[in-house]
Amino acid sequence: MKKILPVIFILLSVIVNGQITLEKTYDASGTFVNLTNSGDKFYIMDVVNNQCRIYNTDHTLWKTINLPVPVNNYLYDIRYVSENMFTLSNELCLAYVYYAYNTTSEYYTFNAKVIKDDGTVLLTIPGCQYMSAFTTENSAVKLLTYSYDYSIALYTITTRVYNLPGTITSIEESEIPSGKISLSPAFPNPASSFIKIPYLLPEGTASAILKISDSNGRLITTRQLLNTSDNITVQLNDYPSGIYIYSIEPGTSPSGGVSTFTPQAGKILVQ
Repeated sequence: MKKILPVIFILLSVIVNGQITLEKTYDASGTFVNLTNSGDKFYIMDVVNNQCRIYNTDHTLWKTINLPVPVNNYLYDIRYVSENMFTLSNELCLAYVYYAYNTTSEYYTFNAKVIKDDGTVLLTIPGCQYMSAFTTENSAVKLLTYSYDYSIALYTITTRVYNLPGTITSIEESEIPSGKISLSPAFPNPASSFIKIPYLLPEGTASAILKISDSNGRLITTRQLLNTSDNITVQLNDYPSGIYIYSIEPGTSPSGGVSTFTPQAGKILVQ
C-alpha cells in the first residue's frame, strides 16, 4: 500500500495540472501579438470608446491608444499592432478601419489609417476595408490594401501596394474574404429598436442560418437567410440592454445538401 499511494498522488497531480483554466474574460474582440521590443502582448478593440487597449500577458493594462473616428462613423477593425513595421524607430504603431452607413442610399463607406500610439497619422487609405501584409523573397515588406466603392450597384475594388520600412514580427491571418460569406458590419450599432445585417452568401448556397446569442452564450434568435436577399433586419424591442453576438452559419445548397462555407460572426450593442 505504501508503494501505491505515491503513484496515485503523482497521477492526480498530472491530471490537476493538465486542466484547461480560464485566465481572463474581455468584453471585446482581442488577440495576442509579439512586439519586436516589448514582447508578447494582448490587445482588444473597444468599439464603444474607439480604443485599442493593450495588456501584458498577466492581463495588466500596458497601454491605451485612442483611435480618432469621425462623427457618425464606427470602428470596424484593428490590424498590425507592431513595433518596427511601419517605422524604424521602435515606435508602437497600428492600422485601423472605420466605416459609415448612408441611410438614404443604403451603402457603406470604409476608410483606414495607420497611426503611431501618440495619434500621429502615418497613412490614410480612402475606401479601405481590408488589408494584408506580405514579405517578399528579398525581405521587402509590402502592405496590400483593398478599397471598395459600394455607392454603385456593381461595386469596384481598388488594390494599393505600399512598401513598408520595417519587418513583420507577428503573422496575422488575412482578412480578405476567400471562400467565405461576405459580411458587412451591422448597422446601426449601438442600436435600440432594430439592427440591419448585410450579407452576401457564397455562390451555390441556397440559404444560411442567422443566430443571435447573448453575452452568456444563450441562443436568443434563429432566422433563415435566403440567397435571394442581401440583408436582414432584426427588431430589438424585446432585447434587454447588453452585448449580443450574431453569426451566419451554413444552411442548404441548391441540391438540398448542407453548405460548407466558413461561418462569420459579429457583435451588437443594444442600448
